[in-house]
Amino acid sequence: MASSPYHAAVGVAVLSFLLAAPAAEAGAPTASPSATYSLEDACKKTGPHYDLCMATLSADRSAKPSDTVGLARVAILAVQKNASETATYLSSIYNDDSIENKTLQLQQCLEDCSERYEAAVEQLTDATLALDMGAYAEAMALVAAGQAEVKLCQRGFKAVPEHRNILTLRNREVDQLCSIAFTITNLISASPSAEE
Repeated sequence: MASSPYHAAVGVAVLSFLLAAPAAEAGAPTASPSATYSLEDACKKTGPHYDLCMATLSADRSAKPSDTVGLARVAILAVQKNASETATYLSSIYNDDSIENKTLQLQQCLEDCSERYEAAVEQLTDATLALDMGAYAEAMALVAAGQAEVKLCQRGFKAVPEHRNILTLRNREVDQLCSIAFTITNLISASPSAEE
């Protein structure tokens, strides 16, 4: 399943933009080199996603209470897991013959989304590696690129109105988890000690 040149160009453009954008733009919070955030304080920074942030990150006890980098890692791993589960779900519905009105257009949309989720999982895996290496801006860019894939997947379902909500809830949750991971990683990315 190969991506179209358009999709590849969009992905490259998004990633290039994000890698070039300074972390301090768009009102990015700045953190002192020793700044740490508790789980609750970090989740408060995610705004409307506070409850999902608390539920997701408190379920994993691998990060110490005031370890912002550890919280960012847990957030990225959570969205990676969720995206991977959605990719598996996509495979199951692509092969499900019981779906009514399964048109070629729907099959193409499912295939496109499957490719997008595979790319998102790969980008999120790379984001975890970047975070572990202290490349926080790169980790943020990779999370944002994965989030863009999910949004493009959801947008693709506009072409199949009778099935447009088939992935809406899953896409929304992955999108929100990406926002959480991005926000928490951003708490450490602007730190002078975090810059490469």
